[in-house]
Amino acid sequence: MNEQEMRQAMGVLEAYKAQLEAINEQGQLLQMSLEDYFRAKDTLLAVSKGKPGDEVLMPVGGSSYVHASIVHSDRVLVGVGTSVSMDKPVEEAIATVEARIGEMMDALKKVSESRTVLESKMQQLSQGLQQGLK
Repeated sequence: MNEQEMRQAMGVLEAYKAQLEAINEQGQLLQMSLEDYFRAKDTLLAVSKGKPGDEVLMPVGGSSYVHASIVHSDRVLVGVGTSVSMDKPVEEAIATVEARIGEMMDALKKVSESRTVLESKMQQLSQGLQQGLK
């Protein structure tokens, strides 16, 4: 391997590192969203078991909760798009959240697979560079 090929390989390796960092950040964001959906599901399940007038602790994010009273335990507002929510029966809301959890888990699996492929390419390229230095 000549010097120019070594430089090109090093550039490719740096590009792979940047891609890996982006994939890791994407994975972290997906994981945070997944945790948010699990909290939403847990909250919806708890509300569905309550009755009007019951006092509950409602998560508001950042590991913070507010005291609230259930007004309707059979209907909730569910986000369906950017700043758009719909009133739905709690069972439909739970099903919607479960579907989103499934989507997030599929996306996390794809991110993990991409990470594995990229790490393999990086390892192969690193080994090639090491052999080229000998």
